[in-house]
Amino acid sequence: MVRRPAALLIAAYGLALAYFLVAPALPDVGGAGDLNTAVSDVPATFLLASCVLVLVPARDDWAALALIVAGAGLLAGAVTVAGSAPLAGITKPLFAGAAGMLLARVLADPAVAIAVPLFAAGIDAGSVAGGTSQLLSRAGSGTHDFLTVYLPAWGGGRAGLLGLADLIFLGFFAASAWRFGMRRRVTGAALLAALPATVGIQLAVDTTVPAIPVLAAALLLPNLDRLPALARRLGERPA
Repeated sequence: MVRRPAALLIAAYGLALAYFLVAPALPDVGGAGDLNTAVSDVPATFLLASCVLVLVPARDDWAALALIVAGAGLLAGAVTVAGSAPLAGITKPLFAGAAGMLLARVLADPAVAIAVPLFAAGIDAGSVAGGTSQLLSRAGSGTHDFLTVYLPAWGGGRAGLLGLADLIFLGFFAASAWRFGMRRRVTGAALLAALPATVGIQLAVDTTVPAIPVLAAALLLPNLDRLPALARRLGERPA
């Protein structure tokens, strides 16, 4: 039981590190529109989501999560200051995923598992309305910003930035889904696909699409028939 989560964690973070190291050396595919952005950002966001979701087995171990938050946060800060985008690319999802799951452990209430995605999605949608898309932005550096994850472009440069808050909410949503009896497999698959889907949607409609509403939809839509029962359990906490 212990070996499989550990193997998945090593695989997820190893693949993410390898991708962040190799991506700048891969050929710029060019082509029409934002093809290079798509082929750069889709695998990057998929791997970052994987790095968060492999932490789900630790969702109830608050002590381990707190240690990960402290250690990964310090390490992520150090490598960000040093300008090491590949190392920051794996330490930030470790920090954010653990932080989101720790928050979900503290706020372990069924009603919160419904209210937080709706509230956060509304705030995120409102905050980016009419603004530029940071996820797909290629201006500036971003390697020294702790609150974002630098997404390298094939051929060098930056394909975009992913907000650390998006990964924190991903961890929160995943832990809540597992804790409160939502459909684990389909919800996990939807959450895993949500960030790459956000990239695809933004490129398709050529406008700002915030990630948190897409994550919230990935959590709630596969479980619509179970939400009324969860809402009625207001005030309950898991044993």
